[in-house]
Formats: sequence, C-alpha cells, structure tokens
Amino acid sequence: MKKVLLLLAATAATLAASAEGYQVNNLSSKQNGMGHVGTAMKLNSESVWFNPAAAAFQQSKFDISVGITGIASKATYTSLPDYTGATPQRHFTSDNKISTPLYAYINYKPLDWMSVGLAFNTPFGSSMNWGDNWAGAHLVQSINLSAYNLQPTVGFRIGKHISVGAGLMMTWGTFDLSRSLLPVGADNAQNQLLMGALQTAMPTLPNIFEMAGDRSLMSLALKGDAKMAVGVNAGIMWDINKQWSLGFTYRSKLRMKVNSGSIALKTIDDPAIGQILGQLLQAPQFSTLQNLSSAVVKTELPLPASLTWGVSFRPTPKWEFAVDLQYVLWSAYDRLDVELVNPTDNTTVMTLASDKNYSNTLAVRIGGQYRVCDFLTARMGMYVDESPVSSDYLNPETPSMTKLAYTVGLTLRPTRWLDIDLAYGYVNSADPERTGSYPYTNSVLELAGVGAAQATTDFSGNYTARAHTFSLGLNFRF
Repeated sequence: MKKVLLLLAATAATLAASAEGYQVNNLSSKQNGMGHVGTAMKLNSESVWFNPAAAAFQQSKFDISVGITGIASKATYTSLPDYTGATPQRHFTSDNKISTPLYAYINYKPLDWMSVGLAFNTPFGSSMNWGDNWAGAHLVQSINLSAYNLQPTVGFRIGKHISVGAGLMMTWGTFDLSRSLLPVGADNAQNQLLMGALQTAMPTLPNIFEMAGDRSLMSLALKGDAKMAVGVNAGIMWDINKQWSLGFTYRSKLRMKVNSGSIALKTIDDPAIGQILGQLLQAPQFSTLQNLSSAVVKTELPLPASLTWGVSFRPTPKWEFAVDLQYVLWSAYDRLDVELVNPTDNTTVMTLASDKNYSNTLAVRIGGQYRVCDFLTARMGMYVDESPVSSDYLNPETPSMTKLAYTVGLTLRPTRWLDIDLAYGYVNSADPERTGSYPYTNSVLELAGVGAAQATTDFSGNYTARAHTFSLGLNFRF
C-alpha cells in the first residue's frame, strides 16, 4: 500500500503546476481591451475586484457588470533532436477545450462616501489536453482546473481624494487530471528496461509495448474538490486631481485544501493486451495496483499572493492612460506537501514533500482608452507576464512561458444606462519557443525491483504556447 500511495502522490503533486501558468486575468471585458490595467482607474462595480477602494468613487447609485471570455489556447511539443540521426523528432499539438472564465460585479452607494459590493469570478483555471497516447502521457494526458471566487466588499472615501476598501475572498474549486502510469512506445528506454525485467521472470511473456504500439497501457484518472479558502483583497486609492490617480492593492495567498481526491485506474482497450496486463497485476510486486481506486489523496493547492501598483493619467476628458505593475509571490510553490491516507482507517501513511522552486515574478500592463463620442469608446493595451518556472522544472501540464500580449476593445453605449463591451487579445510567448525538462520517476519500475536511479529520468523538449481571447460584457447603471 505504501508504494501505491507514493505513486498516487507523484500524480497529485503535479496539480500545483496547473494553477501556476493559468492565473486568469480576463475578469473584465472593458479592461481586457486595455491590457488588464485598472488598479488606479475608477471602474465602478468592476473596481470591487481591481481595487476595492476605487469603488467608493462610483457616481451612480447602482452599478452592475457581467461578462464572459472565451480563451482558445494551443501548445506544441517537439522532442529534442537525436544528434546521431537515428531517431526523428516528434511533434505534438494540444487539443484544448475553449475555456470560459466569467465574472459578475455589483456595487451600491448607500452614502456618498461609502460603497458596498459583491464580486463573483474565476481568478484561476486551466485546461490542457494532449491526448491519451502522446510522448509525454506519463506526465499528463489531460487536466482541468477551475477556481471560483465570491467576494463581499466595502469601500470608504476619506475626504475628497483618498479612499480605502477591502473584500473577503472566498475561493473554492474542482480539478481532474489523467496521466499514464508508463511512457508510451516500445523504444522508450524505461519501457525496455521494464520489459527486460518482466521477461527475465517470465520468459514467455510477449512484449506488450510492441503490441500496444503508440498507445498508453495504463492510466490514472484523478478527480477532486477543493474546499473553500478565505483571503483578503484590499486596496487604497489617491485621486490626486482631475489628471492623475494612484492605486495599490494586495491579494493574500490562499490555500485550497483537497480532502476527498479519488483515483481510478483504466487500462488499454485491447482484449489481448488486457489479458496480459491482468496476469501481470496478479504478480506479487504489482498486485497492489488493483487497489488504486480505493486510495485517497489529501493536499493543498496554494494560490499566490500579489501586490499591484497602478497609475492613471487623463490629459483630456476624452483620453485616459494607465499602467499597472503586479508582483506575484509564486515562491509559495517552493514545495508542495502531499498527505497520503489509507481510506480504511483514515491514517496518514506518510507525507511526501515535492520541491517546486518557483520564483516571484513581475507583470507589466499598459493600456489606453479614447472616448470617440457619447456612444463609443475605443481601447488598446499590452502586457508582459514573466514565467515563474525554471527550465529544469518545465512540465507539459502548463508549458509556462513569459507571456507577451496585445489587446483591443470598444464599448458601445446605446442608452445612458447600458454599456456593451467587446475585446480581443492575442497572447504569445516572448520567445519563439522554450526548451526545458522535467524530472520523472517511473514508479512501476520501482515496483518491479529496478533501482531508483534507473527509474528516474528527464522528459525534455521544445515548447510553444499561444492563445486568442474574445470577451463580451454588459454594464448597467441606475
């Protein structure tokens, strides 16, 4: 049971990476068109999220904003060249579903100097699907992560120019992850090593990797729910004069606890191979694999704290420019502790510590808007978001890149109480591609009696990633 749980822990430990490269910034259709700036801007109900202090400067009694963004992302993997020329490079492209982060904000001014608001949004999430049978299936086949946030908020004006505000972030989530227990392909060095060990004990055993070809033999499917975590989103704003405003926000670190993660084992859909696998699972060294579905994983998914400084400049009533600097404390991923639990008696078998070595990062966002006329406003923006992942921990779950994005947007105002917001963004890597590797330990090899040194290798390759975003929002005020 202990080795089975160790295998499960290696699977669960990868979940931290899924939150990493997919901090969701598409939480306002207006601001999506301006490079996601907004810390020092008066955004009415949307300030509930961008800077709770700025919500106190709202002019109308009520303001409601809702919207959705479609994110069409794609990643590619290319194996490193074999300098002997014996093995050709292999290329794979992810087949991701369109992600749809959404938001809803409401802000009410009961008094001229006070605001109360409520935010609902999806600040973290990811969706990556490489397929069941690709070269890195032993690291990830598919992964989906969603985090939901509900935030009641208050804001206060202190005099004419200063305001403060804070909201209570209540965040929960869901995830599912599938990965192969073994690499794909008979030419994989570790598969050859495993097959040699098996045929030494069972000389008549056929080579199941040759029979499977480029198909995965066994995969794990992990699903779970993260319980609610509570944090704070606090800010201050100094509205210096008609031209200049300064803003600052702090969002605290959250730890989403998973206490009920479940595991399922699925085998290749091939009767002949399935029969052989069934025989292998009856062997003493592999018999515990049959109990995978009864194991429980408990862990915490940390969501990092962030500090954001913003400035906005309005040279004329029609123009506004803004800059945000966001410092994200990704060093929260220095390690991930996974608790391994025997479900029969709910006792902890061991705690597995996994080093992540993430680094804190800086994001720079720049945007501008021009009010063409009473019923039309146009926007443009860009941002650069550093990757926190070092090249020797680059995982295909989230092939993290330093992101470079360009955005455009517009607002149509058919009536004085309604805005229709549209935005488009193109997100690319700052570098054409990124080369990296990720350490992998083949736990099945360890179960077969092969030493840990031989069971450990690196999965290396070149990655690219890009995305298109399309946003639609509605804003009501009365």
